[in-house]
Amino acid sequence: MPKTVFKRRSLGFRSLGSAFLVLLSCWPGAAAAQLLWEAEPEPTPQSLAADADAPAPSVASALVWEAEPDPPALWAEQPDAAASGDSIARGELPDTSQPLSPEDVQALLLGLPEPYSPPNLSGGLPAAYVANWGDFYITGSAGTPGKQRDSQPDGSVGAGIGFGNDQELIAVELNWGVGSINNFNANGAFNLFASRMLLNEPRLQVLVGGGVFDFYTYGNEKPQPDPTGYGVLTVALPLREPNFEFNQVLQLSAGVGGRDFAALDANFRGGSTSAFGAIGVELAPNVGLSAGISGRGTNINLSYTPFRELPISINVLAADVFDQSPFGTVGVLTVSWGDNFRRGLF
Repeated sequence: MPKTVFKRRSLGFRSLGSAFLVLLSCWPGAAAAQLLWEAEPEPTPQSLAADADAPAPSVASALVWEAEPDPPALWAEQPDAAASGDSIARGELPDTSQPLSPEDVQALLLGLPEPYSPPNLSGGLPAAYVANWGDFYITGSAGTPGKQRDSQPDGSVGAGIGFGNDQELIAVELNWGVGSINNFNANGAFNLFASRMLLNEPRLQVLVGGGVFDFYTYGNEKPQPDPTGYGVLTVALPLREPNFEFNQVLQLSAGVGGRDFAALDANFRGGSTSAFGAIGVELAPNVGLSAGISGRGTNINLSYTPFRELPISINVLAADVFDQSPFGTVGVLTVSWGDNFRRGLF
């Protein structure tokens, strides 16, 4: 965030003159002398020309003149675009011996390159960051079969849109997805997620969220999956000093979920709830690495946003890397178009 700088002026005659006046006021007869000095008219060019031997303006007159307020522009409070040092490295700063005007600051900001879309730091598990009003996305995924699906790779598609605002009241994300491309009419579901920002500071964000997977399902797959809920707390903070290039966000999540998060035995029977957690960090402005763990195993996710001008995100997920569930280790490649709001912005 831009910092504020107050332009300081040299002490000069102002402080020395003030101290000198104090000393003079303590000297006998100083009060009368001061009245005489103040009563004297200021010399004009005409009077100086008429009498070349006229005495120069008194010291008190100079002190009174110096004590007059400076022009407002010299004391104006201006944002300091160079506080982070990035613009200096770019060699784009104008002459900084004078305060930067708001127009100069705006020109500097407009001259910065388009930022990358943020990478995903959720570890393949829910985080409290959800879509707000105006956020949208479409996704396509392809996955390895693992121990299921008759050794046939499969894919899925999905889309989502946001409503509300997590800082003003609450944000709600409506998501739709088709679970299988090979059996396109077998399953489809709508999911609903919500979030509220608890703390939004320049160096820390804390959110609480929750949602329901499969709150409405359709298709000819039998049986249809039951709804599964979850709740999660997410914390995000930058690891570097504020700058325009790379804040290196660290994100932590912890929550509790229903059957979709619980461990399963070989017969696909398991508990009704499970705790889960995730940690993720940016390796570069457009690369994020995250890990998540739940009753279904451990996930590792690499997220990459290759373009500055296009909102495209590529995620490579290894689900259940230690082969702890009946589904086995599954690799999933996901490409998304649209806003990426899965981590904090600083």
